[in-house]
Amino acid sequence: MCLSNVYLLKENSEKELLSKNIASISFENGELVLKNILGVPLKVKGEISHVDLVDNYVYIKPAP
Repeated sequence: MCLSNVYLLKENSEKELLSKNIASISFENGELVLKNILGVPLKVKGEISHVDLVDNYVYIKPAP
């Protein structure tokens, strides 16, 4: 099973951990919907910047 950590990219090149153990990401009504291993959703306004499937992380750029 591959679960990922999702980070929000900040303007100063820092990363903020949004959630761990994300099992799926979808796009609904202009927002990314991150669901963890238990199916709990977290809605984020932004776009995916980078996905690393080997190291299991996703970077999201915030919406302007």
